[in-house]
Amino acid sequence: MGRTENAVRNVFFGTLGNIIILGLGFVLRTVFIHRLDLSLLGVNGFFTNVLSVLSLAELGIGTAISYSLYKPVADQDYEKIKSLMLLYKQVYRYIALIVTVLGVSLIPFLKYMMKEPGAISNNELILYYLIFLFTSVSSYFVTYKYTLMNAEQKYYLQMNIHVITLFVITTAQIIILILFRNFLFYLLTSATIGLLQKIFVNRYFQRLYPYLQDKNSKPLSKEEKAPIKKNVIALIYHKIGEISINQTDNIIISSFINVTAVGLLSNYNLVITSMLTLINVVFHSVISCFGNLIATESKEKQYQLFLVYRFLGFWIFGFSAIVLYLLLTPFITLWLGEKYRLENSVIGLIMLDCYFKGHRTVLLNFKTAAGVFEADKYIALIQGIVNLIISITLIQILGLKGVFIGTLISGLIANVTRPFLLYKIIFNKKAGLYFKDSILYAILAGAACFILLGFQGIILDRITTINFLLMAVITVMIPNVLFYVFLHRREEYRYLCGVIVVRYGHILKKFGMDKIGAMLSNLQGFVKRRLSPIHRGFGYLRYQMGLIRDICYIKLVKKRTQECKDYGKVAIDREQLLSVFQELRDKVDHRLQASPIENHHQNRGSLLFGRRPQLNSNLSDYFSASNGLMAVSMELAHRLSKDRRDINGILTYYTRWIQYNVPIQKPDHVLNGYTLIYLHQLTQDRKYKYAIDRIRNFLELQPKDKNGSFYYRFDRPHDIYIESIGLVCPFLCRYGRIYKDNAATNLAANHMMNFLRFGFDEATHLPYHGFNLEKGIKCGIIGWGRGIGWFLFGLVESLSQMNTEHTNYDFLCKTFHQIVDTTIKYQLESGYFTWQLTASEGPVDTSSTAMISYAVRRGVMLGLLDNTYLSVSNLGLIALMNSITDGEVTDSFDESMAFGMYPQNYGTYPSAQGPAAALFAIVLKEQSELS
Repeated sequence: MGRTENAVRNVFFGTLGNIIILGLGFVLRTVFIHRLDLSLLGVNGFFTNVLSVLSLAELGIGTAISYSLYKPVADQDYEKIKSLMLLYKQVYRYIALIVTVLGVSLIPFLKYMMKEPGAISNNELILYYLIFLFTSVSSYFVTYKYTLMNAEQKYYLQMNIHVITLFVITTAQIIILILFRNFLFYLLTSATIGLLQKIFVNRYFQRLYPYLQDKNSKPLSKEEKAPIKKNVIALIYHKIGEISINQTDNIIISSFINVTAVGLLSNYNLVITSMLTLINVVFHSVISCFGNLIATESKEKQYQLFLVYRFLGFWIFGFSAIVLYLLLTPFITLWLGEKYRLENSVIGLIMLDCYFKGHRTVLLNFKTAAGVFEADKYIALIQGIVNLIISITLIQILGLKGVFIGTLISGLIANVTRPFLLYKIIFNKKAGLYFKDSILYAILAGAACFILLGFQGIILDRITTINFLLMAVITVMIPNVLFYVFLHRREEYRYLCGVIVVRYGHILKKFGMDKIGAMLSNLQGFVKRRLSPIHRGFGYLRYQMGLIRDICYIKLVKKRTQECKDYGKVAIDREQLLSVFQELRDKVDHRLQASPIENHHQNRGSLLFGRRPQLNSNLSDYFSASNGLMAVSMELAHRLSKDRRDINGILTYYTRWIQYNVPIQKPDHVLNGYTLIYLHQLTQDRKYKYAIDRIRNFLELQPKDKNGSFYYRFDRPHDIYIESIGLVCPFLCRYGRIYKDNAATNLAANHMMNFLRFGFDEATHLPYHGFNLEKGIKCGIIGWGRGIGWFLFGLVESLSQMNTEHTNYDFLCKTFHQIVDTTIKYQLESGYFTWQLTASEGPVDTSSTAMISYAVRRGVMLGLLDNTYLSVSNLGLIALMNSITDGEVTDSFDESMAFGMYPQNYGTYPSAQGPAAALFAIVLKEQSELS
């Protein structure tokens, strides 16, 4: 089972289990409060913290060995696994003994550590404490067994056992409290059922891993123990720091205030812990997946997934902290009554710490999976010391608030320092972007909280169930809407949405939610088509005038057609070609240099928050495919002529793209990487390589179908579009050749081979618009002109970069030749291709004409086709000459919205501009060589 599938299963079972336990926990707490004294609730929390402090004896050995298991599990090295588990077993038995001795030695001091225990006698306290100690010590004989399950990404097994056990314990404790109203019976119930669970786990583990019963396990050598020992020494500091921060609050409160305050706080902690436990399932369920990933994947892929993980962490923890801050006290009031409330300032400090703890959780999990323990060991120790000093000092001045100020300040030390270590050691990058994102995230969370406080003052002026539910709905909506508005164009959001659609698309579809994405995606096109009759009228008029012009021009075209039969010669003089090309180049330069900064000042907020600027033009996205085509044309012109004017536009264009850190959101952006590689080779400027690697990483993370073909749209998962051949494959092949990345070339070859296999019509030998393997269907029309243009463009440019020794090279060359032979049969006498090749009576389309003519010419240039094919390209060139006005190519088909959606709008759309300019550049180069 794959890494993602295991993570999904872990999250599902973890979430379901914790929801069940959450509900039962509230029932148990309600019964506890009504059947027993509040001081006993404080005793329960106090002893829990004391035993957590004693767990310091574990010294972080479990974490160190858990990390050591990732590699042998990934490699299926069973001998190494047996040796590690043997060591683990031996060490944990010693730990159990140490905890027992330390625990018993604390008994004489218990009465001094607990202020105002109420009516509980000292003997009762000791008895209760011994039951807690027994439960804690017995766990060390079983806990280590879960480590191997987690290393194998089977966290769901542990969760299932945990949930079933807690379900039985909680149910039994509820019954005991109702029947007997006895705290001793309450504790004995938990200890007895827990012991039975440990016996079961031991036997289940033996059946699950029979090879571990082999008594001939070879002990680890000194060399193998050395890194574990080093990590354990470092983890001692971490353990001390962690316990000093997270497990001492109740002890300090009990010692300086009273046990009852611990009981009041425990009600809040029940809700907070329940929600955070639910959230942590997501993060702890994928931690073993990170260990597997770090053992097997590159640093770049690790970094990309870290960004996604961190983005998800902010959204979930930020949202949760806001919800708890605003709703926790009203909930406690409704649930238990006014006398169980704490001050809002105390809750604010707790939730502020929870927010930053969420960020630390992301860092800690990734750091742990990478085995980074030594580098920050002193940070953890400093945190613990700072927390104890500030908490003990301030609790005597500020009361309860003082404890949480200490916790907050000590936690922030890790928030500031750990990113530097993580980025340097694991990713080999600077941490500036991390803190930039942190500021953005904090502003968004703060803004959402500020808005909601206004609502809270109005709605919860009087706390009732109706008012609480109304406030809950508003509290859920506003942060998520705000986060979506400012973050939905970020690459991390896009990737997460893609994973959700791919993994849960069939579930969403049952509820009709799959249509929401499509509806939003098509809204702009709907407005344009339905609410712009003037635009449509002019488009129709241009189309009619184009037909009339074709009829009038046909005689001249027929004459030139005969002249074109003299292969390689164009019946237009060089001066005329040069003049038209210069006009084309000027228009391309204008688009490339102007587009990124139009309305830039109005869109600074959009750029800051990772959203693309909303520009006033026919293009919805200036860094998309059409501009990528124009950049390719200018690159080709520069390669052929070395004229500096051919490259000025793309230098400006990509410099601004990098400057604005435009997010890569879809395959349309990928074609830009093709020319970026050329600029990097030309200038050796590292900023271009950074942008190139972002595109490469985007494709690595892009969801694919079961055969490895790239999805094109996230609102239509499993649909493979023909455009993606031209958008993605040339970049991957060039990247593979220049940067020695065979995997990139193989991705491109696989994508092309899959389309040839699944996307073509057997009768006409022409491609469909796409295919969907999940449904087993081919999609869209056969022979869409620009789609064939994209396919031929992608194929010829990929072949220009692919190693001739590649497994698929010869087959792809032969296929290119065959598709060209099929395609040129549909060329009109006028030299045009129609928008749908098989509909010869349909409107002509200069984007189809330019792309097909360019691909044919490029094929001849590369030696993939012989010179007889130049006549096809020459005819296309003549047709394009007829459609160029002041450097703009008219009669171009508008954008296709989706399979089966081909709006019949024609005009100066930019899809024809780039390939037309490239075609003219090649012909001019040929003429200069002939002369």
